Amino acid sequence: MNIKKVLQKNLTKYKQMSPVAKASIALVFVKFLQKGISMISGPIFTRIMPMDEYGIVSTFASWQSVLYIVFTLNMSAGVFNNGMVDFKDDRDGFSYSIMGLAHFVTFCWTAIYFLFYQWLQPIVDMSLVLMIILFLYCFVTPAYNYWIGRERFVFRYKAPCTVMSLVTVFSTLLGIIIVLMLADDLKAEGKIIATEIPAIAVGAFFTVKLFLNNRHKKITKYWKYAFCFNAPLLVHYLSMYVLSSSDRIMITKLVGAGDTAIYNVAYTVASIILIFEQSIDASYAPWVYQKMEKEEYKSIDKRGQQILMLFGGATLLCALFAPEIMSVLAPKSYYSGVYVVPAVAASVFFTTLYSLFMRVELYCKKTTIITIATVMSALINIVLNYILIPKFGFVAAGYTTLISYVFLSVFHGFNLYRIGLGKIYNMRNIIFLSLAVLLVTLLINLVYDYTLIRYFFISVLVVVAVIKRKNIMSLLKKPQK
Repeated sequence: MNIKKVLQKNLTKYKQMSPVAKASIALVFVKFLQKGISMISGPIFTRIMPMDEYGIVSTFASWQSVLYIVFTLNMSAGVFNNGMVDFKDDRDGFSYSIMGLAHFVTFCWTAIYFLFYQWLQPIVDMSLVLMIILFLYCFVTPAYNYWIGRERFVFRYKAPCTVMSLVTVFSTLLGIIIVLMLADDLKAEGKIIATEIPAIAVGAFFTVKLFLNNRHKKITKYWKYAFCFNAPLLVHYLSMYVLSSSDRIMITKLVGAGDTAIYNVAYTVASIILIFEQSIDASYAPWVYQKMEKEEYKSIDKRGQQILMLFGGATLLCALFAPEIMSVLAPKSYYSGVYVVPAVAASVFFTTLYSLFMRVELYCKKTTIITIATVMSALINIVLNYILIPKFGFVAAGYTTLISYVFLSVFHGFNLYRIGLGKIYNMRNIIFLSLAVLLVTLLINLVYDYTLIRYFFISVLVVVAVIKRKNIMSLLKKPQK
């Protein structure tokens, strides 16, 4: 085989892909790079840092995830795409204005923290230095995220992918170097400061750049629009965090930390698909907004059906290969976690499904109903976890997660009909595919002890993929204009 010819052929195919497909592939690559570096660096840091110091790092990461949403209103994940559509003639001005709003909210929370430091510090349980780093991160990184969002919206992916990759690599390398240099009692703060510096530096650059290019514009111009849109979504974002994290917390509380470790590894196996979902959604969302604006609903349905077929197959493959993947990631003592993988993998499929529905709702600015759905799903997950984990162990958490995401998908599907847009997607096909994925994924649990049968199903799935390869490759062709 001539490797040069193969590379040239693949490069030619890549050049012929649609901007959406190119962006999706590039983002998948970056997400895998980030995930891979995280998986590799995790064991390194646990070996070069004392356990209590590494615990401080984990605490910081948890607070950072939550407080970034509260401090910045998380506008890059919500109102930003709508602003790119509604204010297409003033996109720079819109980005500048919402950056100012994020700065104002961050400043207010910073002031509250220092005014009530005596009472708030014991709650967050982090040093003043780490809180300053967190406030600084929340102050400058919105501009960086708006730049990435703007580039994605017009399907320019090279620059953001390059910057994201460099930030990830430098953050990790700098963190390792600093931790190795410091005394044990300083390793946590050193690691956090070192790993946040690249993101803060890049964020500061884009903050200054956005300010200098738009300083003559009215900074409060779009504040009311952005706040009214995103404020209801804050509860949605926080509820999603609860939905994705509460199971591990409750397993630890109800049955023990050892079971949480097994569940966490199993969750990592299934979350591999989630990397694809997040990457494709990041490039698919702007495309949906543009199609909605032109009322090209058939294109949205066609592309949505293709994406669901792709993730349906990925879900089944992940579940079927779970024993092999688990054996690579963890020793035999973790094998019982394999029975969680099918449920969590199916959850990713339904995450994809509800995301397709939610993009339409976000375009129509139906933010309140989105929040209601997420809060209800999070509550369902917590209640079911509380009831079922003590009876059936950590495996139950995978199925409570699945039930929650199924509910989320059904709720959003009904809501599309409620707002008069239920016919955008062919719901009959979606229901059939969803039930098929749900049934087959759950039945896979029964064949884990029968390797030959499992490999037979894998072979069947591969043959179907080969037969339907044109349909699969259609995802990489130019969508209808």
